[in-house]
Amino acid sequence: MRAVFPLYLMMLAIFAALPARASDASDVQARVRTALRAAKSFVAVAKIKPMLLAPMGATITWTVVAPNRFRQYAVGPPEPTDDTIIIGHEVYGSENGKPWTVQTWDDRLVTGFESDVFDPKIVSVSAGGFVMVDPLGRTDKDTIACTYDERTFRPLACTNDAKTITFSNYDDPAISIPAPSNPRRTDRR
Repeated sequence: MRAVFPLYLMMLAIFAALPARASDASDVQARVRTALRAAKSFVAVAKIKPMLLAPMGATITWTVVAPNRFRQYAVGPPEPTDDTIIIGHEVYGSENGKPWTVQTWDDRLVTGFESDVFDPKIVSVSAGGFVMVDPLGRTDKDTIACTYDERTFRPLACTNDAKTITFSNYDDPAISIPAPSNPRRTDRR
C-alpha cells in the first residue's frame, strides 16, 4: 500500500500540471472568449490576399487595451484607409488621414463592432487548434483554422485560402490607444 500512495500523489501532481484540455467546440469557444476578454492588451493583424473586392490585398489591425479601448485600422487600396477607435462609448473615426470625428454609441453598437475580435464562433476543435466562422468571411459558412495556446486558450494564428490572422502582444504594457485630439462631434449630445 505504501508504494501506491506516493505513486497516486505523483500522478495527481502530473495531471494537475498539464494544460487544461477542452473536448468540444463550445467549451473551447467559452475559454477563448474568456482569454481574449481577460487579456490586458493584444494585437490581431489580418492580412488579406488580393481578390476582387481588394485587388491589392488588405491589412486590418485590431488593437485592444483593457478595459475599454479598441482600435481597428484598415488599409486596402484602392479603398480609403479607415481608422476607428472606441474608448468606452465614444467612437472616433478618420478616413484617409482626414480630421477625426466622434460620436457616442450605445452598448449594442459597441459590442457589435468589437464582436469580430472578442466573440469567435468555434465550430470544431482538434489538438492545439480549432476552426471558427471567419470574422471577415462573406457568409457564416466561411471558416478559418486557428492555433491556440492550450494552457491559456489565447489564439495564436488563423489561416484560410484568403487570409492570415496573427495574434500577438498579449498583456504588453507598451500598447496604448490614446484618444484623438480635437475630434469634431457628429452626433447630437
